[in-house]
This record gives sequence, structure tokens and C-alpha cells, in this order.
Amino acid sequence: MAKTIALIASLDTKKKETLYAASVIQKQGFSTYIIDISTKNLVDGADITPVEILKRYGIEWEDFDPLGKAASIDVMSKAAAFVLPQLYAEGKFDVVISIGGGQNAKMAAMAMKTLPFAVPKIVASSLACGSRTMEQYVGDKDIFVMHTVADISGLNSITKTVIQSVCSAAMGLAEYAKTFPSEEGKKVLGATELGVTSKGTENALHMIEESGLFENVVFHANGVGGRCMENLMREGRIDVALDMTLHEITCETIGGYCVGANDRLMTAVEHKIPMVVVPGALDMVDYFINEQGEGLPDDIDQRKKVYHNSSICHCKIYKEEAEKIVDVVCSRLNQAVSPVTLVIPAKGCCEAAAPGGPMYDPEVDEVMVDAFKKKIGNNVKLVIVDANINEKAFSETVAHEVLLLAHE
Repeated sequence: MAKTIALIASLDTKKKETLYAASVIQKQGFSTYIIDISTKNLVDGADITPVEILKRYGIEWEDFDPLGKAASIDVMSKAAAFVLPQLYAEGKFDVVISIGGGQNAKMAAMAMKTLPFAVPKIVASSLACGSRTMEQYVGDKDIFVMHTVADISGLNSITKTVIQSVCSAAMGLAEYAKTFPSEEGKKVLGATELGVTSKGTENALHMIEESGLFENVVFHANGVGGRCMENLMREGRIDVALDMTLHEITCETIGGYCVGANDRLMTAVEHKIPMVVVPGALDMVDYFINEQGEGLPDDIDQRKKVYHNSSICHCKIYKEEAEKIVDVVCSRLNQAVSPVTLVIPAKGCCEAAAPGGPMYDPEVDEVMVDAFKKKIGNNVKLVIVDANINEKAFSETVAHEVLLLAHE
């Protein structure tokens, strides 16, 4: 049976280009499914019209039509995001693409973000370039993004080439993309790390891997990685968490470069996923330095710090910040009803905070450990190791606690 490629487009402005893309796909023996997210005028040519999309969302076109531009785009974006996973569940398509300008791409990407991991998704936009953030198109999903170079406004040698490339990529994904199951007999372990915690994390994961009980999947806790891990938890793809780097909670609480992953830990709590939690890089805040040399806080000279590179500066947190951050972590872990073990490195939660390092501050470390002792609930097993997070003794303890969870 021929695979189907869905095209999300605003036919009231991009009908000619969309139908051309559909013809490219159909000539190769694939089926197409056109999803029209027009907000201005109704035209023919779609497999599902704006009227039908809005109706599924609970809004009639007669109520939608009078809305202003901003409001209509907002409503249609939400409606498309509501409907797209329904269409996928109904078997309407195997791959989804969008080829257009900025607004069409943003609306389409918002809808694609509601689809599960491994459903092939491509956004092609004339605004996927320059200093514009990829967050609006990708977020924490597996979305391919292509810069169209020229605006998709009319058919010419450039736009036809771009459309052909996007359609070819979609057909390749439809034909050859594959979802791999987890290794038979193994649970999937989701782990977090940063460069400053990677040695300890990877040593622990190596010991865990040797047990043969787990398949390890690692996420970069940079403001997106934590979100990615938790999305996969919601989809049921992760069985146990080794949340070894909670740096995103520091950024959520007091600011910093790795922002964007709010409410960390709560997905595992709500979905009753067993966890071994380590406050990795919780004791540091990082700042991004732009090309003008701006971005550092006014108190930078008072903070113990180390420059990760010319753009990022890692700083030790203050004692009062430690209290505040620990309170957030404990308030979330205390809600857990599934097994949770909290393993704390008493001699620093990141590489530079080890004894003798530029961010070593035993007073802050002591405040953090004491705060965890006072605030963590009886539902959480607390283990304190007299070591830095990257020392072998600490990794051994973490691995041991994860393996204990495997048998619960």
C-alpha cells in the first residue's frame, strides 16, 4: 500500500505551490493528504478544509471568519495542533511536511509538535535562517528544518528545486524511516548530563550497561534535553529515570543560560516512573556572553566562576540560592508515590566545584546538603556520598541504586 504524505499549507496564499508539491509526490507513486490551514479565504483543493479543522476543534467558520488577523492565526494554530494527532491516529498520513513562509511554517510546526516521536516531520521555511531561533520550529521534537533560500512565492527554477528537495526527503522518510524497539528484555533508562557532569554520568551508565538490564538513552540537560526526556516519558518510551543533572531547575528558579525546561521532575512523578535523582550542576548558574561582551550579571566579580568557553561562564550559586533551589526540588520529589532515590555528592555537583577547583565552595555545599536533609520527604530514599559528582565512588553508588530499582 502506498505511503501517504500530508502537506500542511494555507491554500488561500500557497495553493499553486502546494499542488505542485503534491504532483511531485504523486508522480512517484505516493499518496498525498492536503491539510488546509487558511485563515482568510476558502478555496478548493484540500483533503481537509479549514472549516472541517475548526469544526473538529469546536468552532464554526461563521464565528471564526470575523476574527482579526492575529486572533484568527492563533485560533487556527490551536485547531491544527488539536486535529493533526487525530488525523495521524486515523491513518490519514505517514509523513507530514510544510513548505512556506514564516507564518505558515510556524503554524504547521506548532501542529507537528503534537505528534509522537519518530513520525517523520519536515518544516521548510524562508525564515529558517539567520539569527532566528529554532525553538519555534523544533522545540523538543524530532522535526527536520530546511531553509528555502527564496520565498515560496510562485513557481520558478529556485522554488521548484526547493520543493523537489523537500518532497524527495519526505518520500525517502516514508520509504526508509524506521522505528526501533527497545532491546528485548531490557528496560529503557533515561539519563541526563552536561559536560560538567558527563564523567560521573557516563561512568555510572557504563556500570549499569554491564548489568544487561537496561538500554541507556542520554539527554543533554541544556534547557531542551530535559523536556525531550520527559516527552518520551509521557509517550511511555522510558521506564526508569537516572536524572543525574538537574541544572535546568537552577535556571528555572534563578535564571541562567539553560532555561526552557520548566517543571522538571514532575512528569516522572505524575507518570509514576521510578527515579534515581542527582542534583548534578544544581550548584551552578551559567551566563551567555553575546558578541558585544554583554550578558554577565552585575555581581560577576563576587562569584566563583570558570569560563566554559568564550560565550558561557559557569558560576557557583550563593547559599541563599541553594536554599531556594533545593526547596523547589524537594517540593516536587515529595509528591512522588513511585520509588525515588536522591543521591547527593557532598563535595560538589559539577566538575569545577570539586575540592581545589575554581568553583569549590564547601560552605555552599554544606548548606545544600543540610537543606536536602531537612526538606526531603520520607517517601524519598536519601543517600549522601562524600565525593564529587564525577568521582568513581559516586558513580558506583549511583549505579548501585539504579540496579536496585530494576528489581522493584
